[in-house]
Amino acid sequence: MIKVNLLSPEKKEVVSVQGDTAVFTDEERESKVNVPAIAGAAVLTLAIIGGLFVLQTNKLDFVKKHLEERKARLAELDEVLKTLKVLEKTKKMLEKKVTIIQDLNSQKQHTVKMMDQLSRALPEMVWLRSVKYSNNVLSLSGSALSNNQIADFINNLKSTNYFFNIDTGFKDSVRKKKLGVDVYEFRFQCTFRDISNKKGAV
Repeated sequence: MIKVNLLSPEKKEVVSVQGDTAVFTDEERESKVNVPAIAGAAVLTLAIIGGLFVLQTNKLDFVKKHLEERKARLAELDEVLKTLKVLEKTKKMLEKKVTIIQDLNSQKQHTVKMMDQLSRALPEMVWLRSVKYSNNVLSLSGSALSNNQIADFINNLKSTNYFFNIDTGFKDSVRKKKLGVDVYEFRFQCTFRDISNKKGAV
């Protein structure tokens, strides 16, 4: 009589009875492993891993190259910004110099015209000892042989239409004796205005 153990898929137990003695034997099941299939799967897996590695390597190289290009571009822009700052500083310095030159030329023109009008308004027997000009304000001091001549001088200045606010800055003349002659010293301030620069002036 033969009994088969169905519980184990790997092995089966065979029992043979010979007389009064039972003999138990194990029979191993034949292995059904497909070696070529396993090798193919391994090769395919390695190929996929290698392809992914190459793709990641190429992507990393692209990112590194892009980063280096960005760094180079940033360095170029930094140099451009430095150059622009230098040019801007130079521009401001030149503009300042131009403004100073223009102001000096303007003051020079005003001064020439002011001295011309001043000499035209100066009567005979009136002398100027000091003439100071700053911010359109003219400070005068001088002497004359009479107060009438000082008054004529002030009226002449007014008639030029270049000098203003004369009366408010006029100080009373002081009478002094010089070389036996009475001399009247005076000083006053006035405002000089170049009316020829006004719109519509000829």
